[in-house]
Formats: sequence, C-alpha cells, structure tokens
Amino acid sequence: MNANNLWIAVPTYWTWPVEEAGEEITVFDHPTPLDEEGTLARTLDSFRQLDGPFRVIVVAAAAHPDLGERVREHVASIVRPFASDLSLYLASPANVGRLNACLEEPLLRLGSYGNIRNVQLAVPYVLGADVVVGIDDDEVIEDRGYLAKVREYIGTEHGGEVVGGMAGPYFDRAGEYRIAGAEELRDHPNLFVKKNYFMNEAIKLAMNGAGPGGIVRSNVAFGGNMCMARRTIERVCHDPYIPRGEDYDYVINAAMRGIYFYFRPDMSIVHLPPDSSGSQAADKPSKLLADVRRFVYMREKMRHHDAHYPAERVDRAYLTPYPGAYLDDVADLEAQGVAALEEACPERAAEDLVCEAVETARVKVEEFFAYRDAWTRATGALSDNPVVRELLDEFRVK
Repeated sequence: MNANNLWIAVPTYWTWPVEEAGEEITVFDHPTPLDEEGTLARTLDSFRQLDGPFRVIVVAAAAHPDLGERVREHVASIVRPFASDLSLYLASPANVGRLNACLEEPLLRLGSYGNIRNVQLAVPYVLGADVVVGIDDDEVIEDRGYLAKVREYIGTEHGGEVVGGMAGPYFDRAGEYRIAGAEELRDHPNLFVKKNYFMNEAIKLAMNGAGPGGIVRSNVAFGGNMCMARRTIERVCHDPYIPRGEDYDYVINAAMRGIYFYFRPDMSIVHLPPDSSGSQAADKPSKLLADVRRFVYMREKMRHHDAHYPAERVDRAYLTPYPGAYLDDVADLEAQGVAALEEACPERAAEDLVCEAVETARVKVEEFFAYRDAWTRATGALSDNPVVRELLDEFRVK
C-alpha cells in the first residue's frame, strides 16, 4: 500500500478556566482549563523528530458550546509556533460547522469522543490520506522510526488478510504498559470494578502475541495510538453515541465490516496524562457511570447486529477477554451495574441510572446503524469534492 500521504490526528479537549467554573455539556476525562497551556505543545514538539513525510490535524473540542471560539483562539496560539516545522491543520467548532454544512447529510460534530474521532478521520480523508494515525494530546512519540513502523504493515496483506488498522501500546515514563493494581482485582465478583484486570489480560496477550518487529491480530486498541487505512476510514465510522471507549468500539465496528485490526508491540508511545505520571489516570465515579452506559450500549449493539446483519456476525473470540466479558449474554450487566454504582456513588439512584442506560441503548443503536450507512455515503461523496477541498484550505495553520 502507498502510505506516503500519512496524517497524525490529535484531539485536544478544553473546558472553562479554573477561575470561571461553568457547566460542561460534553464530559471529557481530563479537559484542560482555558487558562492553562496544557500538554498539546509537548506532543507537537515530539513530532518534530519523526522520520518521513506527514501532516498533522489538531481537532479542538470544547466542553461547552459557548467556549467554541475561545478554544479555537487558544489552541491556535499554541499550535501556530509549530507551523514552520510541521504541515498543520486545525479543526474547531466553527470550521467543522462550515464543513458539515457542505454535506448532504450533516454528520460531523465535536460533541462526543466518537464525533471528535470522526472529524479527525474525515478531514484527512478528504485531503487524500492513505493512513490516519491517532495520537492524543497527553502523549509523546519518542521513537524516531515510529511512522516507518506504521507504514510497514498498514493496508498490506498479512496471513491472507488485509491489515485494515493497527495499534500499539501505551507506556508510562517508567516503561510500564500494565495498569497498576489491576492484578488485585482478579477475583472481584463485579465486572465493572474488575475492568482493569480484563484490560491488563488483553494487553498482555497482545504484547506477547507477535515476534520481534511483528504484528498479531488483536482487538486491543488505544485511541491515542492506533492507525486506520484509507479503505477502513471509507467504510467504518466511530460511534457518536458511545460515551467512552470509542477506540475498542471502533475495532468492533470495523470487524462488523469484515475489517480487522492488528497489534504491533514495538509501535509504542509514552502516555503522560496531566493528573498522573503513569499510563492510567485515577478512576472516577463519572467514568464508572460512563462505563456502565458504554457496555450496556455495546452489548445491545452486538445483539442488534447479530439479528439484522447475520452475514456480518463478529466472532466473539476476537473480543476475548476484553471487552468480550461485557458482551456475553450470560452476564447480568444490569445487576452488576447497579451494584457497582451503589458502592461508588450511593447518593445516586443506581437502578434508575441503569434503566435509563438500557432504554437509551435501544434507541441509539438504531441511530448508529443509520449513521453508519450515512457515513459510507458521505465518504463516497467527499473523496472527490473540489468545493470541500477548497473549504479545507482554511483549516491550514499558516
């Protein structure tokens, strides 16, 4: 595959200044207050030493619509000094809105993790990207040959199957990829509390599944270190309705189309989230609630897909041990979700929250498959659209 037109996509999340607390319509794990510089410049600086040609799209998202223009101005001030060394583009609420208006079916927004990831695929796709690599704004790439590792396998045939996507590990500053404390959860009876254990087991399998410089078929994928071939982007969208975990979910969406991801253990980045020096920030009750909603939704999506698209059925073995443990019909997710929420946030009405998650999942699953079809129509229309290409010139940071 020709992977010369390679893009790195960096989402960056912003919220109210510390001294100006306000409502957050979109809840991100750790958005940066607007009166802080954040970690984006550190990430972009790490790109300067990478070998090979590439372009960069920064996607700036705001926790509240009223912050859109302030976020654009602030992020532009951070990225502009890098424009002399990097081919840089900036997507923000205003220009994404204008791009969306060009579409026969408006699909592009910045109101959820899935929506943001779709913008970071769509803009490079319109501009002819062969490959899009997702790197988050709290990470650095220390391997000068990182992009050569991406290009080696992506879009090529491996074991009789095309490598439609590829992912690599997160390391913390100490060189650890496993989640601290996860082994202690091995015998915990609650699936939601036990999540980090399942994740660790899946990561260990992926890390040990390939020989030196090799890759292994795997559903393990982190949104801040995964790449998608053009053909994959054309057919597979992120789910705009999933509250978090859009990376693993994207791999499932690809498998529903017969497209599979591979894991390359030596294609690593260093993950340095702002509230931690390690690979995982501390868990919060809001993340637990989002996980309950997420897995209830994913299980409903798998059920709907099996029933309505039987020819595309995804082998559950591909999803084992994580997130497969949550997609097994034997598991009583509702009861487990109630128990976990009652322990973590007893002030909330856990049963009501879980019932709401179940009802929302039934509605949003229908909407996702309609969105999936619209995405395929849109990428077909966008692949050779001179009007849209001209519009995207204003995304360029000069």
